[in-house]
Amino acid sequence: MEPTDAGTSDLPGLNRRALLRGGTIAGLGALMAAAPVFPKSRSAAAAAPGGPEPSAAELKLTKFRDPLQIPPVLRPHDHGDHGELTVRMRTADVTLHSELPPVTMWTYEGVYPGPTIETVSGRPLRVVWENRLTGNIPVTAVDFGLPKGPSPDPLSNYPGTDGCQEVAGVADLPPWAAVHLHGMLTGGGNDGWMENLLAPGDVQLSAYPNKQAATTLWYHDHTHHVSRFSVFAGLAGMFISRNAEERALDLPRGDFEVPLILSDRNFGLDASGALTGRLVHKVEMVGAQRLMRPHAGPYTLVNGVIWPYLEVDPRWYRFRIVNTANSRIYRLMLLADGRPVPGAFQVIGGDQGLIDKPIPVDGALNLSPGERAEVLVDFSAFRGQALKLVNTLQAVTPGASDKRNDLLEPDVMQFRVSDRKPGTRFTLPTVLSPTFKRLTHDDLPHDHAHRWVVLVGPGSENMPELWEMEEIDPAGITFPAAGVVQVRDAQGAVMTLRRTSMAYDDGNAFIAEHDGVEIWKYLNLAASPHPMHIHLAHFQVLSRENYDVSAFDRVTRGSTKPIAFKAVSELEAHELGEKDVIRVGTAGQITPGPNGTPGELVTVAVRFPVVGRGVHHCHMLEHEQHMMRPLVVSPASHMHAGGHH
Repeated sequence: MEPTDAGTSDLPGLNRRALLRGGTIAGLGALMAAAPVFPKSRSAAAAAPGGPEPSAAELKLTKFRDPLQIPPVLRPHDHGDHGELTVRMRTADVTLHSELPPVTMWTYEGVYPGPTIETVSGRPLRVVWENRLTGNIPVTAVDFGLPKGPSPDPLSNYPGTDGCQEVAGVADLPPWAAVHLHGMLTGGGNDGWMENLLAPGDVQLSAYPNKQAATTLWYHDHTHHVSRFSVFAGLAGMFISRNAEERALDLPRGDFEVPLILSDRNFGLDASGALTGRLVHKVEMVGAQRLMRPHAGPYTLVNGVIWPYLEVDPRWYRFRIVNTANSRIYRLMLLADGRPVPGAFQVIGGDQGLIDKPIPVDGALNLSPGERAEVLVDFSAFRGQALKLVNTLQAVTPGASDKRNDLLEPDVMQFRVSDRKPGTRFTLPTVLSPTFKRLTHDDLPHDHAHRWVVLVGPGSENMPELWEMEEIDPAGITFPAAGVVQVRDAQGAVMTLRRTSMAYDDGNAFIAEHDGVEIWKYLNLAASPHPMHIHLAHFQVLSRENYDVSAFDRVTRGSTKPIAFKAVSELEAHELGEKDVIRVGTAGQITPGPNGTPGELVTVAVRFPVVGRGVHHCHMLEHEQHMMRPLVVSPASHMHAGGHH
């Protein structure tokens, strides 16, 4: 992943200078259509320990059998004052595991994940996204559930569709598409508006200013109503920008800078019980109300390989981690001999680039869908050992399974550390980005606006809801009142909030001023966490606080008394930088405790450097269409023209 000449592509097992035409990977779809040969170790290390292991019996595949693959790298073709690329969407048969038949997927350039687009920060980029997809969506969508409540052993843990019913309307979905470069600050006309769909043969022309820090972004399909199926079908890839500040740090690079693109999937079974390779999107619908649990597939993929291994040298590595799963939150730990390695991850960056200094993580690294983290890991103390990267849950022993909570197989991948002497010394920088600054309330303009967004559990349509709120005078209101929530903050002040909008087409969109700064407060009254994403904007997280939300009446849909502050919660290392997704949690519990029912209030300072029409929404794709609202960013001159706001 080290920069080379513009217009080159790095393909595993192929010449590093593959031929391109106008910034397009020439013939890549054809090259990858056949089952690829998994590359040998990217390190020159001696033989390392570790090896394949059986997975849970129901899953039928061997863990750590196949090596991690690195997506091909696509760099722009130089075109004067900007770079240009063409990226084609193609239907392709992709090998995700050597014991699994090829999987038909919708892809970018015939590979899953799509090629990593690598650019120079500050250099504008124009991309032609070309839809060459064929056939209906290669996904079987099903659901299951018991009328009396949650299944004791959810079928979502297992492959196949036994005991399920097909979701109407999915099998015949034609290949429409819309591409969103997640985290890129670009105007609404280039953002991949979810209703501006591309039919096969059409192109989406997007201009990206690329005026932001060196960072890790990702691109994915954003088709309205069906992104949970189209992204699941394979439409996702990584985007990297670099700059001089990052290069001056001399961080691990080349073979020692590794992308880890996380996702989860499920597959069909034939009549004999063997895996078919057909993608299966399976969710549980709980109880008589059929409340949807978010998707959680039992197979974890890293860079499109199910439970891979990576041979590493005993030295420092840089990992760029992206959670591209539909809804699964990854709570990552590194285990040696079955025990967590304290401080294994040195976090150096988050969604939008480097933070000011490395921060060690002693517990788990939590990444919600859409979030990214950059970490440094030192393997020098583990010569000749095998380590595991695992997904875990609170109150579950790291490395153990929990079928009730969709964690049948906790392993993510294996690292095999060679027993050779380290050949390179690396000193962890004390300062990473001198240009990055943590915001405080004192840094905000005095006239900044305040927004409230309340996240609520399933309502009349049995789906979670996103409420936009306004502050009102409580005089004359009898509590509880539908859509009215009172909040008592840490200082004891009580605010009364009334819902103004909820559904996507309710109108009354938030209108922000170009180059303005606003304070957004996300209050979670629901039983599950929600990763919230804002288009056309970046933000910094100012605080995370725990609140007792037991006063919210889920029948009336309003509070009986104020939702009360309980405690300040610490931000995680990757939450301290510039961001575009933030998890709004439930304080680690979903059941009442001695201090009431916990929820979280997360406060962010949002800046709006670009203009246009966008959206803000939950990035759990099963929630997205139900928890999405329009957002407009407008120049101040146009907001106030003619005396109107």
